[in-house]
Amino acid sequence: MKDLGDALSSLVSQTNGDASVVFLENAAREIEVGIHEFEYESTQPVIFDIYAAHIPEENSQFSRIGDVLDYEYLIDALNHVIGSGRFELLEQIANELLDIILDPVQVIGGSVKISKADVPGVAGSLGCCITRLKK
Repeated sequence: MKDLGDALSSLVSQTNGDASVVFLENAAREIEVGIHEFEYESTQPVIFDIYAAHIPEENSQFSRIGDVLDYEYLIDALNHVIGSGRFELLEQIANELLDIILDPVQVIGGSVKISKADVPGVAGSLGCCITRLKK
């Protein structure tokens, strides 16, 4: 399996370099998530890395917000999804985020990496990464 960077690089190269990527990295949130008994009715630190590959409109001068994909929509998507309630699986969150991230017309693909940062008995983090191309 390719790592996230390789997947995004591959996606951009498939567009002959016409695509670019906006991102939100290291977005820390305290959320309720998990299937284990100790994870219910408590929050835990979770880190989100969200990427959206897009092709700018033709003749874009990259000098106005209208010329680019406003990356703040990634923050809005994250806040919307995690504000909708408790999740059992990180994969559920990632897929709901991708549904929103892939919505803008110019977006051709996206990746969401989610890491639980403080898992008891684990040195490091655990999580998932889902990458999806627009169909």
